[in-house]
Amino acid sequence: MTAAGDRGVVPLPAGSTLLHIGLPKSGTTAVQSAAHRLRGQLLQMGVCYPGRNLNHIRAGNALMGRATAVTGSRPISEWLTVRDELRSHPGCIGWISYEQIVLADDDAVARFRAELGPETHVVITGRSYPSMFASAWQQWIKDAGDVPFAEWLEAVLGPVPHEGAIAGFWRRHDLPGIARRWAEALGPDHVSVVVLDKERPNLLFEAFEQMLSLPPRTLSDVPRNALNDNRSLSRMEAELLAGANVHYAASPRPPRRDDYYRLMKTGAVSAILRKRVPGEHEDRIVAHESAARRIAERGAQAASELEHIGVRIIGDVAVLSEMPGRVAAAAPSPFARVDVDLAALAVAGAVSSGLGEGIDFDTRGRRAAEPGARRRVGARAAAAELARRALGGTARA
Repeated sequence: MTAAGDRGVVPLPAGSTLLHIGLPKSGTTAVQSAAHRLRGQLLQMGVCYPGRNLNHIRAGNALMGRATAVTGSRPISEWLTVRDELRSHPGCIGWISYEQIVLADDDAVARFRAELGPETHVVITGRSYPSMFASAWQQWIKDAGDVPFAEWLEAVLGPVPHEGAIAGFWRRHDLPGIARRWAEALGPDHVSVVVLDKERPNLLFEAFEQMLSLPPRTLSDVPRNALNDNRSLSRMEAELLAGANVHYAASPRPPRRDDYYRLMKTGAVSAILRKRVPGEHEDRIVAHESAARRIAERGAQAASELEHIGVRIIGDVAVLSEMPGRVAAAAPSPFARVDVDLAALAVAGAVSSGLGEGIDFDTRGRRAAEPGARRRVGARAAAAELARRALGGTARA
């Protein structure tokens, strides 16, 4: 089933490259997880998903000249390694995927085109604007944001500043603006927008399978896990994390942001996502009615602009303006208290990450089976104890 104006899926020719650039929180992790787990089989099917990691974060950032809290600044050799692997399989379709490539400016877009060649086909994944805004806020909370959802909505729906978090949101989520930039560089026939649709849950995987000429269900049948599914936070979970972020931001001498990010994002948040199923009483993160309608209007405007640009649209572009099924008349009051198991899991995940033990105190168990592990763990524990004693005996300036 396709919508009016849907130009459908066109299989890519051998030797071309599929460059999947985002948007963030639009099924990117699920697609990347499938590609990562099938890397060897995909190569046998004529698709090269280069590298060894889940996605191409380091290579993409290296080519864009972008540094992040997770990867820092990456040398251009990281990109060249991925590019050379693609070139070593000239008869295959190359596949690059990293959702923050949406941030590429005109110069970076030109570099991608020069490196990958004119037969590059960009794929952008999008979704209903009201649900996209909710997902973007919770992602911001995971990254140490501390503003309540309703207040954040008013900011992103207002005038867009040149710098700051709101400007960053629109650089990542201006779907027609991103599509236009790549269409101008590659031509509209070389840009596809896949619109996620809850009525067609397999559309995302089907679109990639058809573009890559893979057998049906190659990607959709890959087993998933809770962390790589990247599920949404419940409202209670998000409010707990936002509360911790408020305390962090208000501290007179907060720890470095990348240290806090590691403890929270790869500790507390990851533990919650992997090990917990939210209760029905916790609510989803949904914009209140007046805000949801304003967001839906932005989605309708985006749909109109995409059709004017002339890129390939896979799915029903009208979904971009689809309202949530259930909205409240006003923003809900914050939770007065949170479940003990949620708070305990967040604390345990942060502590485990801080100790270098993953999110469930499980890394040490794996190391214990390695030759010489006891010596290494003992040395690390001794160093940590010495550091603790030194800090305990030194007054802060």
